[in-house]
Parts: sequence; structure tokens; C-alpha cells
Amino acid sequence: MKQIWKELKESRTLELKMQQVESKKPRLEERLPILLRSVIRLCKGYQTELIAKRIIPQLVASVGSIGANYEESTAAMSKKDFIKCLKIARKEARESIIWLEGLDELSEGSNKDIPKIIQEVKEVGYILTSIISKSDS
Repeated sequence: MKQIWKELKESRTLELKMQQVESKKPRLEERLPILLRSVIRLCKGYQTELIAKRIIPQLVASVGSIGANYEESTAAMSKKDFIKCLKIARKEARESIIWLEGLDELSEGSNKDIPKIIQEVKEVGYILTSIISKSDS
């Protein structure tokens, strides 16, 4: 009986691990282009707003720079260059949050995609911080 219980418990643990793997978010290389596309789609809805004419270019540029600097880090010639590129990408992520919050204010909180995108940018920032911390030591 103990053996059956142990096997059942192990199979349940394996099942949970498989669910975790399947539900994992894509790798950073895959997430960043998706993030940029979602921001561009979001901005298309605000093109006619006067205030957005200042926010949109800044937002698209900063979100695009996250991915561009991350990609540049993967081709870095040295550890120092690698970390520098990641730190710039992290800085761009922080800037993106500010512009997204401005766009959220412009929409008066009516666009439910903005908080999701802000959360994604924060998660990307956390990942970048983690990579920097592990690489810096």
C-alpha cells in the first residue's frame, strides 16, 4: 500500500511539474518582440490624441530599445559590455513604465491592456536585474 501511495504521489508531482513547464512564459528572446508588438497595437488606438503624439514615440522607442539592447548583449565582446547592455535595457524598461502610466492616465484607466503591459515590462525588468546580478558577481 505504501508503494502504491508513493508512486501516486510521485506521478502527481511529475504532473504538477509538467503543468508548470507548459504554463511557463516564453524565453526573454521571444517575449521582447511580443511586447513591442503589443505596445504598437496599443498605441494605434491613441494616434489622434494630441497628448499621445508626445507619449507614443517615446513609448515605442523605449520598449523597442529594451529588445535591441538585450539582443546587443547577446553579441557582447566582453562581460563588461554584456552587463552594460543589460543595464541599458533595464533602464529602458523603467522608462517604458513611465510612458505606459502616462498613456494609462490619458485613457483614464479605461484600457485594460495597459496594466497587463506594465506588468510584462516589470517582469522583463526583474529578469534583466536577475541576469545582471548573476553575471556581475
